[in-house]
Amino acid sequence: MTLAQLHKDIVQKLNLNYSINEAKAISYSLLQHYGGYSRVQMLAFPETEITEKVEQQILFAIQQLQTHKPLQYVIGETTFCNLQIAVSEAVLIPRPETEELVNWVTQEINSETNPTIIDLCTGSGCIAIALKKILPQATMWACDISPEALEVAKKNALANEVKINFFECDILSEKLNSEMLFSTIVSNPPYVRNSEKLQMAENVLNYEPHLALFVEDDNPLIFYRTIAQFAKKHLQIGGALYVEINEAFGDAVKELFVNEGFAEVVIRQDIHGKNRMIKAKK
Repeated sequence: MTLAQLHKDIVQKLNLNYSINEAKAISYSLLQHYGGYSRVQMLAFPETEITEKVEQQILFAIQQLQTHKPLQYVIGETTFCNLQIAVSEAVLIPRPETEELVNWVTQEINSETNPTIIDLCTGSGCIAIALKKILPQATMWACDISPEALEVAKKNALANEVKINFFECDILSEKLNSEMLFSTIVSNPPYVRNSEKLQMAENVLNYEPHLALFVEDDNPLIFYRTIAQFAKKHLQIGGALYVEINEAFGDAVKELFVNEGFAEVVIRQDIHGKNRMIKAKK
């Protein structure tokens, strides 16, 4: 089978579950991942013969995609802040909004000589790894409740050649014994209410880890309250914390931080104009 024929076959199969544009984009991703064929190569050399191994790998990937399994989990990786990040069903797939959070942090602390940063609820490690790449002078710590997630995060740190101090911790019930102070705290904690499940896509509900996504409707700010308490003890005077938030609770999280004694509490919108990030200074 030629490259052009396989591309056409992939698009036809995926078009049963995806729009034609989505099917084409996924086809390009599969051919790149399994065969190493760039889009330019596909256009320039459509008659290239595909090996049976590549063809079988792609056909198996299509079967998984037809069950609504996210492409990132099928191929086992995604791109975040121009870095290759491995993902499995033990971790959330990094979103563009989280890249915006990373950009905000790095813009504001880039001039610091030796920042000490901790990433709470690190998941795949994407935030911590991107920050360390952009701020090589930083000392980086990261924690998560899930040992499986931490294994993914450690693999990503190794692949991206950065040193991160990972440790397992349930921030809701455990206290750090260390008296270490951090100049920056960053987190993308669980913040989706259980009642919002009905509005979510099938691929998210069926495959992404609920532990990293959802909070109870009657206590939606539980992680922000805990992060505020953590910051009061472990954030340096003059230091800042940055968190990603549920767009429905921007004002509530801001009020929480103000009531906890933080200053310069600022809500920032994402590229879609939604309240998605908050910064607070100690």
